[in-house]
Amino acid sequence: MSNVTISAERLQHWASQILQTAGMSSPSADQVAKVLVWADLRGTGSHGVSRLPLYVQWLTSGEMQGQAEPQISLQLPSLVMMDGGCGPGAVGMQCLSEAVAVGARRSGTCLGLLKATTHTGALGYYTSQMAQQGMLTLAMAASGPLMAYYGAASNGVSTAPLSIAAPSGDGENAIVFDMASSATAFGKLMQAKAAGQSIPADWALDAQGQPTTDAAQATTLLPVGGPKGSGLALMAEIMCSVLSHNPLLAPALALPEAQRRHQQNALLLAIDIAQITDLRTFGEEVKQLSRALKQLPTTPGSEILMPGERGARESSQRSANGIPLNAATIKQLEALANQLTLPTPW
Repeated sequence: MSNVTISAERLQHWASQILQTAGMSSPSADQVAKVLVWADLRGTGSHGVSRLPLYVQWLTSGEMQGQAEPQISLQLPSLVMMDGGCGPGAVGMQCLSEAVAVGARRSGTCLGLLKATTHTGALGYYTSQMAQQGMLTLAMAASGPLMAYYGAASNGVSTAPLSIAAPSGDGENAIVFDMASSATAFGKLMQAKAAGQSIPADWALDAQGQPTTDAAQATTLLPVGGPKGSGLALMAEIMCSVLSHNPLLAPALALPEAQRRHQQNALLLAIDIAQITDLRTFGEEVKQLSRALKQLPTTPGSEILMPGERGARESSQRSANGIPLNAATIKQLEALANQLTLPTPW
């Protein structure tokens, strides 16, 4: 089976059809598809349409409620809390982003908490969106145990993704930092398993708690930077889950793995830059900082890139030429389409 290249518009429309057929409301499916394809455009396939089979599985099991709409449970001048009702994470995060932006415009800064949601998708989507509105924004998410706490031989904490974005004074492009606290994203491990590829020895442990290069044997992701990565994941659980009175890790660890159900919590913090300093000046100073770093001497064969720059380049190219999907992803998506009796767009 060969690779396929498809336009972002066609892929997004098809992804929305898949989700609607699986039980998601039309507006929610459109929003989720938009976030998935945004990741594929930027070359982050681990958070793109390769996630569709898992989303459909969650819709079927009831872990993701396709018709749920986020509800505000607490609103203060600079604090908003939402209950996602186990609905699609991309929908909850979009609603939270909009509410937090209003709060930041009103109070200078606003903190948003979203509890009881599902997979949020690429956090950089929301932080970059906020940066384009003149907001310096931080987003964090917590989920069930997928990664070893430093020193442990089995899953204990989540991969705790983190994104920070700032306007850069360079048109629509922002500085968009986006990382997981694990040595690799869970989605990348899933892709390696689907493709039958080997993985670096520092990515994961097998069921016996030993490092493995066989993606099929990997059961536990390893933290990036050892105790630094697992410490970040611990604090994500405290900030996103314990603070919102919806702890995920402790209850999950008290259950056999087969009985654990998928759920996430998230946090979004925005600062309205214009209320502190001139927004144009801020952007120019960020641009000057980027320029100064890019003028540093480089190691042979390397290029100095700002966070999000590679993804922005890739998005520009793929918007013009189409999104390439690898054979393993195509195989999974065709099986999903057959399951739902839908045609594929290729």
